[in-house]
Amino acid sequence: MMNQVELIGRLGGNPTLRDLKTGERVCVIRLATSESWKDAKGERKERTIWHTVEIFGKGKVNAIEKGLKRGSLVHIEGQLRYDEFETDGIKQIRAKITISGPKHQIIFLDKKPAGQADEEEGG
Repeated sequence: MMNQVELIGRLGGNPTLRDLKTGERVCVIRLATSESWKDAKGERKERTIWHTVEIFGKGKVNAIEKGLKRGSLVHIEGQLRYDEFETDGIKQIRAKITISGPKHQIIFLDKKPAGQADEEEGG
């Protein structure tokens, strides 16, 4: 069995960093993916879907903190997870993508300025 998500999109805002009670840091990004098509009348249509992505691992979080900002283009590979919670007595479920461990990755796709060295993402 496999639970793997792979997306290419742009950050909708700057990454948000949080410190967990365990001392580990987590980075949260909002990733926009878009698709476009022509309808039966030949008119161009577009749809954007927003994804919440949580990234764990010191190397990955440090690289994101230094290298990503609103509008950055990234390729992610992670795992789909669900959070269950209640709001006003109504059970809700929220999907998110988690990137943690060596099998998951985030790749920065924006071109780097001339002379900038590649950074090891590690994690």
